[in-house]
Amino acid sequence: MKNIQLSALAGLCLSASLMAPALAQEVDEIIVSATGIPTPAAQIGASVDVLTAEDLENQQVIYLQDALKTLAGVNSYASGGAGSTSNVFLRGMTGKYSGVYVDGVQINDPASQQASWANLPTHGLDTVEVLRGTQGVLYGSEAIGGAINLFTAYGGETKTTAAVDIGSFGTNIVSLSSQGEANPLGYGLGYGLFVQQTDRDGISAANEKDGNVEKDGYESLTGRARFVVDFSEQISVDVALRSVSSEVDTDAFPPPSDSLTHYTDFESIGGRMSLDYSAGDWQHKVSLGQTEDISSAYTFSTSTTKGSRDNLGYRGVLGFSDTIDLLIGVESETETYETSDATHETETDALLALLQYSDGQGRSASFAVRQDDSKAFGKFDTSRFAAKQMFDRFGFRASIGTGFRAPSLYETYGLSDYCAEGLCGNIQLQPEESQGHDLAVIFQPTQNSYLELASFKITVSDFIKYGNVTPQAGDACLATNSNREYEATQCGKYEQSDGDSVSSGYELRGRMEIFEQTVLSGNFTKLDAETETGARDIRRPEETLNANLSHRISERLSGNMNVQVVRKIIDTNFATYQQVDLDDYALLNLSAAYQLSETAKLSARVENALDDQYETVFGFGTPGRAFYMSLTASF
Repeated sequence: MKNIQLSALAGLCLSASLMAPALAQEVDEIIVSATGIPTPAAQIGASVDVLTAEDLENQQVIYLQDALKTLAGVNSYASGGAGSTSNVFLRGMTGKYSGVYVDGVQINDPASQQASWANLPTHGLDTVEVLRGTQGVLYGSEAIGGAINLFTAYGGETKTTAAVDIGSFGTNIVSLSSQGEANPLGYGLGYGLFVQQTDRDGISAANEKDGNVEKDGYESLTGRARFVVDFSEQISVDVALRSVSSEVDTDAFPPPSDSLTHYTDFESIGGRMSLDYSAGDWQHKVSLGQTEDISSAYTFSTSTTKGSRDNLGYRGVLGFSDTIDLLIGVESETETYETSDATHETETDALLALLQYSDGQGRSASFAVRQDDSKAFGKFDTSRFAAKQMFDRFGFRASIGTGFRAPSLYETYGLSDYCAEGLCGNIQLQPEESQGHDLAVIFQPTQNSYLELASFKITVSDFIKYGNVTPQAGDACLATNSNREYEATQCGKYEQSDGDSVSSGYELRGRMEIFEQTVLSGNFTKLDAETETGARDIRRPEETLNANLSHRISERLSGNMNVQVVRKIIDTNFATYQQVDLDDYALLNLSAAYQLSETAKLSARVENALDDQYETVFGFGTPGRAFYMSLTASF
């Protein structure tokens, strides 16, 4: 696939006005929280994509990571099959630069700042909001690249849905969701419940082309619950809960190497409760949240880490008029990192304010400021301005902002046998600071069709990197025993760079209804991601094309075709610490759904239909051609 001409494909597909995956979605009806004030997407100056429950159902993807990578400016990798270590990049920024929230509960690990992408199923979700670009004014430290919000379906018509998915690689997935409304004790209650059990035999995490044959399985149990109680027209309480328990087999590091004894356990529990109070033109919200993540790795040695986050916040929105709103906020957060040897803690308080103007006719602007006061690093001021102007069929939007990211607790205090003297962390690290902007022009011939071209740039100074040093005699990373597959020639340690990391490029995305029941959508991303030395950054493809065709064949039968082409990726061979080029690849996914009755649906899909052999991480396997079937029943 190395000779695929992406520019030609992009021109062929995108000239037809590609974009959002929804089959019959009206953009103006989507409400997002990009500014902290519920606002129609068409009036947002920032770069935002919204995936609805219908979008996710059309794609038939089980896990969110697979849905996100079809969006403009988003790419991902996985170190093996289902459940393996994975990451999602927003505009070339890794997961520790993107805040991820489930029903308002931040799920970035408090120690590493990474979200557990492998444990985010799509079933039971109402909407997914993807905000690209600097979002630190509203979301704090981990939002230089953007923010992702997931919302559980709740309230509305009472409905319970059961789904069973079976297929290749020993896949067995059972999920159950329920939503509706009730009136206990005379109060209005909207509820949403979801649980999913996953069992997959998987593939070899170490690439099978290198002679590895052992399957690395994955098991997980995920649950979500949301309850909203309206005590009156002025007062309501919103409670959200989430729980994850998973186990995934892994292979030795660095690949290639099979191992029957390598696996990782992960447990996470979190919740949030908020009180909403309306007093005239003021809308008040007080929220309290807590999360706890426990990860245990069983390899040549056993290590367990525990991260927790406690958050208390207030946000108030004052409507000055039909066009002007003011948001103010106060936040206090404590993060804790625990190992068998020590406990480390950091505290941060924040103040923020946002002023938004929107006339509802295509013109909007917002300006926001924030100050974070870290007990460890002092005060940091950030700001953002965004604006949008739509005329009859044409328009533009622009945003510019600053941000920062405090070193994670692991980057500061982390321990590992792979690091010099067993210590990866560096207590001398200081926060990274960033500047980002994007500019877009928009052509919208109809309400449900448009074409958008956006350019962006994110610059991160005081960049924190994982560097290698020559090990000294006695360093833990030199130890060898019966469970150790190799002897390290380098030991890692986090360090601060004087240079700037830069991620820039452009995104072309669009959507059009070809016929009444046919929608063509897609995007093309050109990315230039450079390290602080000016070298290309690993695992960020320079060119990515996504195209999606959805067609309703009859009242009961629908089909979907998705194509993804990825070009120009580099990685590091961690056995030799040399740069390697990964092959270009193209993935074709096909799916169809048949409505058996008003309450039952049968779906089938083929993933990687061309059986393309590819890597997203050097030495790690990826699934070949796979077949799946799903039966869904609602009652």
